[in-house]
Amino acid sequence: MSTIEKRYNKWRSNFVKTWGDMTYIDYNQKHEQEPSNAATCSEAVGYGMLISVLMKNQRDFDGFLRWFLHFRNKNDLCAWQQIKVHGSYKNTGDGGENSATDGDIDIATALFYASHVWGRSGDGRVDYRQEGIRLAKAIWEKDINHYTYMPTLGDWVNIKPADGHRHSGSSGSHGHGQQGVFAMGGGASAFKHGDEDKHAGATRPSDFILAGFLTFYHEDVERSQQWARVMDSIIATVQHNLQLHPNTGLIADFLRVARNGHYEPHPQKILESENDKDFNWNSCRVPWRLSVYYLLTHDPRVLPTLQAESNFFGSQKEIFAGYHLDGKRISGRNYNDLSYTAPASICMWVTNNPNLKKVQQQMSDLESDKSYFGDSIQLLCLLQAQNPRGW
Repeated sequence: MSTIEKRYNKWRSNFVKTWGDMTYIDYNQKHEQEPSNAATCSEAVGYGMLISVLMKNQRDFDGFLRWFLHFRNKNDLCAWQQIKVHGSYKNTGDGGENSATDGDIDIATALFYASHVWGRSGDGRVDYRQEGIRLAKAIWEKDINHYTYMPTLGDWVNIKPADGHRHSGSSGSHGHGQQGVFAMGGGASAFKHGDEDKHAGATRPSDFILAGFLTFYHEDVERSQQWARVMDSIIATVQHNLQLHPNTGLIADFLRVARNGHYEPHPQKILESENDKDFNWNSCRVPWRLSVYYLLTHDPRVLPTLQAESNFFGSQKEIFAGYHLDGKRISGRNYNDLSYTAPASICMWVTNNPNLKKVQQQMSDLESDKSYFGDSIQLLCLLQAQNPRGW
């Protein structure tokens, strides 16, 4: 049995659970999530589907798919969090039915991968590709900002341009504007900059899943042009943020449209914590996501960021769980976590960093404490380094 198979079996034993004919990832075994009875989230469903198709486990994949279909919201996206109540499961109140963009992207990507591996579900009822297209269409309509071509935080965000009228992600057609980051509809000038609009002008770099958008470009042909522009906008944002911190290449957990028209870190809390401006629990995944895209494309536009991140990680005595963008460790983060070391490792592997073995040793020394987040990310880094194409 290979190392990857052993890790997969351990991961599956620890986290994969069933409810009837549905499968889900138990992401709250330590009751650290809010609310305390939270059971799973769309991010976990996406990870489960990606891992299952990469490991060619159709039974689990179809179970995760049934979970997604059961909790698909009115916008055809995955409701972001489910809770356990008296042995049953339902969406969390107060916004649990809303989407979170990264989960939607990973689920759609996994469906397209599955269409190449199996074609249809095991019972023959579901055409994976058609479900992938349906979800990609919903992502375009509700999870993408049609003014900046950047991912939004989810379908709950209303885009409010300077004319004062609110627009959701499904706003109508837009005239072609300047090329680059703001390819349509007026770009950054479309937004007000008041605090009440901070979510409309925000993006989360953990949603910069370029390999997923590349898959959409090839599979969701009706929107290929839009997906190409989304990729260009994300890459331009990554390039701009490298200019802000060229010595580390680190990017913040959340970015917001600044007055200069670029997405940049916002000095205050945008959504989660005072560390929204730092390389924290969201953006720790960026080196992994960029690395998988680079393995597929060798796109020279993302290589400088990967090299800067690789050099930064390679220069550290050990990789800690959180940094300010200048490379200083976040106060109190004198510990390690697989969700940081695994993405750093694949980034260093892609860029042939001579200090890779040091980081790999640090990663191997991190015995799993049954952490869904770190264990899932580590397994996906291993699987996608081996098979970035997905099938």
